[in-house]
Amino acid sequence: PQILRFQRKYPDIYRKTTRISLVSSFLASLFLGHIAPFDISDVCGMNLWNIKKGAYDEELLKLCAGSSGVEDLKHKLGEVPEDGGFHLGKVDPYYVQRYGFSPDCTVIPATGDNPATILALPLRPSDAMVSLGTSTTFLMSTPSYKPDPATHFFNHPTTPGLYMFMLCYKNGGLARELVALQTAPMGQRTESSDPMKMGLFFPRPEIVPNLRSGQWRFNYNPADGSLHETNDGWDKPLDEARAIVESQLLSLRLRSRGLTQSPAQGIPAQPRRVYLVGGGSKNKAIAKIAGEILGGSDGVYKLEIGDNACALGAAYKAVWAIERSEGQTFEDLIGQRWREEDFIEKIADGYQKGIFEQYGRAVEGFEKMELQVLKQEAERNA
Repeated sequence: PQILRFQRKYPDIYRKTTRISLVSSFLASLFLGHIAPFDISDVCGMNLWNIKKGAYDEELLKLCAGSSGVEDLKHKLGEVPEDGGFHLGKVDPYYVQRYGFSPDCTVIPATGDNPATILALPLRPSDAMVSLGTSTTFLMSTPSYKPDPATHFFNHPTTPGLYMFMLCYKNGGLARELVALQTAPMGQRTESSDPMKMGLFFPRPEIVPNLRSGQWRFNYNPADGSLHETNDGWDKPLDEARAIVESQLLSLRLRSRGLTQSPAQGIPAQPRRVYLVGGGSKNKAIAKIAGEILGGSDGVYKLEIGDNACALGAAYKAVWAIERSEGQTFEDLIGQRWREEDFIEKIADGYQKGIFEQYGRAVEGFEKMELQVLKQEAERNA
């Protein structure tokens, strides 16, 4: 954590520090005229918050606090209100006099960019949002808390009992720039003996999995589980173009499994809906593959205001905080005002029986491929 580094590098300044803010809480502090507390979701990104206990983790605080002690650090961090729509107070009179703000303007805890993005539409549990920008980000609202070193879990910014599951990849649009999407998908091949072509394509070092920049190509046979690193049989750039998109989506499916539930009897576990935002959401070919791999029993949708989803979600959070009735959830309030036909467009089918299951077998090969490449790179650097 940054606090640990700062405490060790500048111990005198750390001791004299009265409060520590996140960027989000600092913004709220400016409008409030005094220090604002952290948002219940954004605080999880500090790596000091124990999500299950709903409190700062004592062991992590000890690690960061140094000689000043845990209680001193707790004071610097401050209390965290559990209610994401908690009314912190009215806007400071400075903004009323200088900029004409209404004196009745209320300030609530400001959240981070990713928690705000997940609020851009009334996501139901197990709905998934994929941001296809320069990087690729996967967000899901889920009642399941299953932490893993490769993923991020946050408290949901508005709804107790839900969590925000997040995956971040550096190589999103950079890799997709190579996409021409002119080949048949793995899931639609009729020859069951055909090997699946899969690979990792990282123009930059990647976070998940933790690998250097590079390209690795494999043929995988699900019939016998054999996996071979080879360029043989690859029709470049056609096979490569398809494999780049598939590899990103297979990684999302691999790491989100266990967090979804079956939407109906006889249908395997998958998101109810898959929403695409960002520049890549304009590509209907990518949307088609997203539905084939990730599923989505109700289909794949594009959020029309996708490029500004973060700002939209923050605005919805403010509306909910101010106008909710007692006990009214964010999903219910925004859902009541949501005009689906005005904001989202169905751009692809989701779950397709047979194709989804075929990609399930591809996930097994993809996991084996990642582990093999990680092992090879570890031996290479030993």
